[in-house]
Amino acid sequence: MSKEMSEQQAQGYFLHALHAELNRVLPAKCRKSLDSWMENGTIRLESRNMGPTGVDVAWLTYQAVFIVEQLPFRELDPAIVLAAVAAWVQEHDSFREQFELADPEYAVTPNDEKSADLEIQLAFTEPLRLIEHPSGPINWLGKRWQVAPYEIWVADHIDMNVGDTGHHQVGGPA
Repeated sequence: MSKEMSEQQAQGYFLHALHAELNRVLPAKCRKSLDSWMENGTIRLESRNMGPTGVDVAWLTYQAVFIVEQLPFRELDPAIVLAAVAAWVQEHDSFREQFELADPEYAVTPNDEKSADLEIQLAFTEPLRLIEHPSGPINWLGKRWQVAPYEIWVADHIDMNVGDTGHHQVGGPA
């Protein structure tokens, strides 16, 4: 996963990232007819301290809607767009199973024998992440915060002493 993608996810922008992927797949002449938005959003008030680098203040759940109007389906098979969505979601949305989100849905509405409108809808659930910032716009728990990705620290190894069994190292160089 690229740094840009992880930052977008950390900020709760699955919709924006998938929009960018669809823009990449679509022919240049179709990019202006791609639109996306959020519907039916909820904020799950479930905060979680993620250590010294930041917090998840809540979880955002919403229905993402993507529409490509006047898709020239004789030039670009709609299956390519649908496959791009399926591949992107499977590669980048690590929360789908955890929150048991439904599979994406789509509808094709023919306009004439050369074009159709393609609408894709899918639910996303993402953490709303904050970092402490002295002039941040958000007041919470007596501190100032801003919406932003935070660094996630992962241990390379740990040293353990368990009872009288001695010193044990987990992970690290072999």
